Amino acid sequence: MLNRLTAYVRILLGLVYLINGTNWFFKIITPYPSMSDFVHYLPPPDIVGAMIEHGILFHLAKATEVVAGVALLANRFVPLSLVVSMPVTVTVFIVDVFKPEFRLRAFLMGSGSFTMNVALLLAYYHHYRGMLAFTARPDADPSRPDMAGGGGVADALGAIGKPLLPVLLGASALLGTVMVAWLALMMVQYAADPKAIHEVRTLQPRP
Repeated sequence: MLNRLTAYVRILLGLVYLINGTNWFFKIITPYPSMSDFVHYLPPPDIVGAMIEHGILFHLAKATEVVAGVALLANRFVPLSLVVSMPVTVTVFIVDVFKPEFRLRAFLMGSGSFTMNVALLLAYYHHYRGMLAFTARPDADPSRPDMAGGGGVADALGAIGKPLLPVLLGASALLGTVMVAWLALMMVQYAADPKAIHEVRTLQPRP
């Protein structure tokens, strides 16, 4: 049962990543920012707008979401994808959940993505045990497999995570289902009435 629930959550998180990442490069949802929205308009004056306006950080974050989403949906390189995407998930969680003004959609997307990512990291915990070794030695031959167990620290964290996993997977399945349904609804709304973000939110024209 837990393995099936894990697969379901993996697919949900893959869809969330893929949809959110794709929208940055190709507009499919009005309320979410896309590159095309800021050709003639300045980004909003907040932390997301600052990341959009300066450097390539936002491009990298969205590209990471796309690549991780495809990997999760294809069930390939899943442990690696979960680790690589976690910094993006944490940033989204902080930005969406701790907004000055409460917005249900942002709170759900931020907290839901974080919960799903943590639950899946725990479900694939056995792949990370070696990273928790208190002392480690280098190996001049990377081609030689070394099944490091992680030692007592890995054992302790595993014992703590075991009873939490079913709870986190259950919460992730519920949150992820609502998230994907909400994203699908917004995609249908955009297909029926395509609008740029400046049509629903006040943005300053570029000088």
